Amino acid sequence: MANPGGGDPGRCPLPHHSNHKFLPRQPLPDGHQQPSFAQILLVAPAVVLHRRTSVQPPFSRGDVAEVDSRCRDGRWSLQGMTALVTGGTKGIGYAIVEELAGLGATVHTCSRTEAEPNECLRQWEKKGFRITGSVCDLVSRPQREELINAVFHQFKGKLNILVNNAGTNIRKPTIGATAEDFSFVMATNLESAYHLCQIAHPLLKASGAGSVVFISSVGGVLSVSAGSVYEASKGAINQLTKSLACEWAKDNIRSNCVAPWATRTPLVEKK
Repeated sequence: MANPGGGDPGRCPLPHHSNHKFLPRQPLPDGHQQPSFAQILLVAPAVVLHRRTSVQPPFSRGDVAEVDSRCRDGRWSLQGMTALVTGGTKGIGYAIVEELAGLGATVHTCSRTEAEPNECLRQWEKKGFRITGSVCDLVSRPQREELINAVFHQFKGKLNILVNNAGTNIRKPTIGATAEDFSFVMATNLESAYHLCQIAHPLLKASGAGSVVFISSVGGVLSVSAGSVYEASKGAINQLTKSLACEWAKDNIRSNCVAPWATRTPLVEKK
């Protein structure tokens, strides 16, 4: 299979299993199976978008089984690789951080508050994971620059994996959304991811096989009553993924997007 996104198809850029439970999915055609986040990226390293509710996934059961086998026997080890995961102290981001570290990667994550990463870091240290964390309000451009500067020094100028996971929502009807609501959601979900990609590009390129992963939403493809501002931000993420997949292929940087349906995370449960 061609690899227009560049990179080594044998690299494992995302966790193999998630601890989060998904709502029931649509049935799949005979001979197909829903891939996990990791399998989406391992079997087709240049996939730019896959909806968790799609009834026509591009992977056969044999493809998924092959990836399962390779992950289990250690050939997908992330030993020696580095990763930055935004918003990794809870929800989907927390699961991604743990799985990447469990596969051997050295991971840095961030959170808006100091209490969250400190507690998570204590738990991860007990498990023997190589994970560091810092405080970063991703709405702030200077703080995003400080984050990448810290990652640059910590990982000696090279970054293998960037997971743009952090996101938020203010669920309001369109006519009720304020300018502040729009700015906050767009800055968190879209602007921060766009800017981090820009300033992390030299680090990803220096790694020789970079991987950018965006956590989007089915709401970026379909109307799911999550609010028009949120859905617009995720739709933009989907297109950004496609643009970077083509633009950065020459730099051996892959760009992939995972668009899950509703997942039981603190953001969803408080609604």
